[in-house]
This record gives sequence, structure tokens and C-alpha cells, in this order.
Amino acid sequence: MRVVVIRTDDKLGETLLATPVFRALKETNKELFVEAWLNPRWAYVVEASCWVDSLRKVPYRPRTLECVKLARRLRRDRPDVALILRPDARRHAWIAKIARIPCRVGAVQQRRSLHKLLTHVVSFRPEWHQVERNLAIAECFVGHSLPRFPLHFAPSVLATPPSGVRSLPEGGYAVLHLGTGGVQPRWLPSRFAEVANWLAQAQRLTPVLTGAPSEVDFAETCLQGIKKGAVNLVGKVTIAELAEVLKRAKLLISVDTGVVHLAAAVGTPCVSLHFRLDYPPHQWYAWQVPNEVVVPSEYCRRCTPARCGDSASACVSSVQAEAVIEATERLLARI
Repeated sequence: MRVVVIRTDDKLGETLLATPVFRALKETNKELFVEAWLNPRWAYVVEASCWVDSLRKVPYRPRTLECVKLARRLRRDRPDVALILRPDARRHAWIAKIARIPCRVGAVQQRRSLHKLLTHVVSFRPEWHQVERNLAIAECFVGHSLPRFPLHFAPSVLATPPSGVRSLPEGGYAVLHLGTGGVQPRWLPSRFAEVANWLAQAQRLTPVLTGAPSEVDFAETCLQGIKKGAVNLVGKVTIAELAEVLKRAKLLISVDTGVVHLAAAVGTPCVSLHFRLDYPPHQWYAWQVPNEVVVPSEYCRRCTPARCGDSASACVSSVQAEAVIEATERLLARI
């Protein structure tokens, strides 16, 4: 039986959060042929996965001609099932319908017209984590509960840790990821610096700063407040190299973003900061690794569980360094 699992999001986090589905399907029935449709930017994260039989790089929002080509290919391959993990994914549901896939499973939250394109519609419970939402779609197909496996990161070529951390002992440093890369706002550089100073003085952990090239100036501001030497890798490492840095780290401290899920995929404990009400921490915390979440004591005036309506200022400023330090102490006590 051929199963196509579709999760073509353009974010690293959503891609990694889909990986437990691949393993759960294969562990439940090793005779299944699992084909993964992933965004071209992030498809490499499962290239060496033993739970994916075939990998196809598909755009997040394929254009009409690309949709027709994908539907033709599916009709030729004749898969039995399409599992569309992203809710309201109209284009991919249309592709599966045109390809005449007998079983088409997905979730409908806003686009009610999708009911006509799917054969099975799954409803999510508000308290479910994103991994559990993905698994619920697969469970609708198999007809029973599936195991809750960890995330996994399986590129075909492993990277080498950058020279800045190779000299540090494994577990002798903590990663502070300064960027977001997603919908969450940035935290304040001065408060990252406070946490870095505490890690160095109280825990004897070397602070290692990471982030995208767009956070270089942000990192320089942060470094001005750090008393002892920190390793600055902001804008200097690839995702594959960052995975190796995280794998050797004692823990990660970061705003909720894809790097939190990358850390979970390599087994690193996490402290994550969640500013927005519409991205609640119970849906996005680091899956199946020791973790602590930090939330604001105050939210912006127009922030609701449905949308972020302000400029994300009150929520960010209300999270003090002491709250992150206390969460880190709790995490270190557990690990």
C-alpha cells in the first residue's frame, strides 16, 4: 500500500514536527510504502531517514501547471492514501482529488469547501500538540492510535561542528538562539546578555550565540552586555552545522522557533519563550525532550488567541531575565 504524506510548509519547525508520522506509519506496518512531500528548502532533513521510502520536493503553494503535473504523476503511481497534514491545504487536496486517490485525509478549520475534496476530515482538539495533530490525520487512516515517537533529523550528509565549539567540552556550553525565523517577535538583547552572564558565572557554561545573518547586529548589541567570553556563531553556521552544535550542548534557550524543534530532534533540552497568545506553548513546546516554557506576565492590548494585533511590545518587555533564569534552573535540576 502506497501512502503519500504531504507537509510542504516553508518553515523548518513544521517539517520536523511531521517526522514522527513517518516512523509511526512504518513501525505500525512495515509493508507500507511511504512517500513524503516536503518543501524543497527543508526536504534534506529526512533524506537519510529509514522511515521514508521516497521523497519528493513540492512547493508550499504550487502553481496551476505544477498542480496538474503532480496530479498526473500521482495518477500514474496510483497511491492508496494521501495524508495532508497541513489544515486547509486546498491545493494539495485538489491535487489528490484530481489524481483519484481513493483515501484523502486532512483537516478543515476555515475552508469548508475542502469537505468536497477530502474523503475523511479530522477535527483537532485545542489542547493537542502539533505532533499530535499530525498523528491524528494518520490515525484516521490506520484506524487506531499510533505511537508517539520523537522528532528526527536525518540529513544524508552530517556536518562538522564549527571550530568555535570544537574546543569546548561536550555539555560544557549552552546555546542562546537570538533569532526567531517565524512569527514570534525577538526578545531583548540586554536580557539575553543577563542570561548569558548567569550561565557563565553560576553554571560555568560557555554561552554560544546563534542566529541568522539578519541577527548579526542584534548579536553585537548582545555581546556588549556579556562580561565573559562568549562564542558568537550568529550568521556563521548552516542548519546542519547548527544541529551538531545543539547536539553537543547542555541546553538551548530560544524564542519559540524552528531551532527549538531542531534541538528536540537531536535530543537537546530546551527553554523556550512563547510571546503570542495565538501560538500557545502547549501546541509548540519542544517535543519529547526535557523542556521548560516561559510566557509573558502581560500581553499586548489587542493580542487574542486568534491573532496578534499589536506590535508585540508589552509581551516581550514583560519577560524578565529572572524568569528565564528560573526556568533554566528548573530544567538543569531535572537533567
